Amino acid sequence: MSTLHDRHLLVVGAGLAGLRAVEGARGAGWSGPITIVGDEPHPPYDRPPLSKAALTSEEHPGVPVLRSSEVIEQLQVRHLSGVRVHGLDTERRTVTTSAGELGYDALVIATGSAATTLPGLTGLPGVHVLRRYDDALAVRDSLTRSRRVVILGAGFIGSEIASAARARGIEVTVVEASSRPLARAVGPLAAGRLMQLHADAGVRLLTRTTVSGVRASERGIDEVELSTGETLAADAVVLGIGAHPATAWLAGSNVALDPRSGGVLCDRSLATSAPGVWAAGDVACVDGERGEHWTAAGEQGRVAGANAAGATEVFASVPFAWSTWHGHRIQVVGETTAADEEESEAGLIVYRRDGSEVGAVGIDQPGPIARLRRSLAARAPGDVRAHTAVAGGVVPARE
Repeated sequence: MSTLHDRHLLVVGAGLAGLRAVEGARGAGWSGPITIVGDEPHPPYDRPPLSKAALTSEEHPGVPVLRSSEVIEQLQVRHLSGVRVHGLDTERRTVTTSAGELGYDALVIATGSAATTLPGLTGLPGVHVLRRYDDALAVRDSLTRSRRVVILGAGFIGSEIASAARARGIEVTVVEASSRPLARAVGPLAAGRLMQLHADAGVRLLTRTTVSGVRASERGIDEVELSTGETLAADAVVLGIGAHPATAWLAGSNVALDPRSGGVLCDRSLATSAPGVWAAGDVACVDGERGEHWTAAGEQGRVAGANAAGATEVFASVPFAWSTWHGHRIQVVGETTAADEEESEAGLIVYRRDGSEVGAVGIDQPGPIARLRRSLAARAPGDVRAHTAVAGGVVPARE
């Protein structure tokens, strides 16, 4: 039988949530070995810079590591990089990986999400997604060689790429399938204000439009055919149409998944349906909702790790995300969809329910957003609903 000092904590996923799970476990007294498994060759790194500074900086972007090698060493964690997970047996408490079978006494699932692609476009030269560091390098390289770029999806990732492209003087067309961009992220008033930023910067936005085909040559994409019958000349295509939880490896296990989103179902302690298994970050579906933003991923990771070590903490965080478009700072806090929406002042859209403020979208309004964020955080956890549009593709954000 394992003792407290040799019990093994296995964290699958080496992003923000996974690293914070390690820190949470150590902080809660876990003294046994910890292994963190990631399928990328890089140390745990921060994702927000990938669609921001990595695309706009003049210098080649390095890996935006979350912690120094000295800190990782102090945590006494074994990092298995470039290792893919294939399956989970919760009865035997083992995870099957490309490096062999790994046993665990406690497991934190923090595999995040994968970029959504479109049939017929995957693998074509000149077609990109942006989710990982290597993706960011490929998009950056493509932008340096392009005069015309087509971006599929008018969400936050697509919009940040559009901003980076316009800063380079590139002709940008954003193609959005829905009638209203950011419908899952913010209300119609805020969406209109945000889309105006694109218009002012010279970005062309096409709504109710999809891609019906592409024409490519040996050198890459030449044209994009739209459902409207229009054909766009393009040097590159970037897909920003969302992401889905990386849970395929859990097939056949008894870890329950949300039938709607595919995320790992867990309660506010981040415990899943399987004994000894917790989940955190983009992959986690807490009380039926996925957070998908930086602050939630970090806090969920810490809580999941602490609880794996025997703590009894509860995840209660005010949704918050930020982005930068065309030199404007955008912040989203609280609930920004199913509530009454009004613009209280220029660039500040507030959401109210029963007369109380429950969220806001700010464009260059850091002060009011910070005050509301503090106010919402001071309320009881049940007073602020977990679901918010940041689940619709807002870049995991940090402040």
